[in-house]
Amino acid sequence: MVDSLNLIALALDIILVIAAILAYWSRPRIGGQLAKGLRVLLMGVMILGLAHLIETGLFALFNLELQANEIIHRLIVMAGFLFVIWGFVIMRRAFEA
Repeated sequence: MVDSLNLIALALDIILVIAAILAYWSRPRIGGQLAKGLRVLLMGVMILGLAHLIETGLFALFNLELQANEIIHRLIVMAGFLFVIWGFVIMRRAFEA
């Protein structure tokens, strides 16, 4: 049962990464600072998707303690959200210019 749950978690992690890549590829082709902001924002989305895959990989490969792995996961998620926020800031500045 545990192996099945680990396999399901890994499959869902891979789907998250694929969804993030598809979001990047599907973005509208706009120019200027809006395009830059959207790229930065979507890089954040990719980091968020990768955070889960990295968390699963750290458990599987390095057998880290639960708390250490959760802290690493949250730091990666925080980095992803910083990219999302920065992308929005760039886009807002483009609209204000």
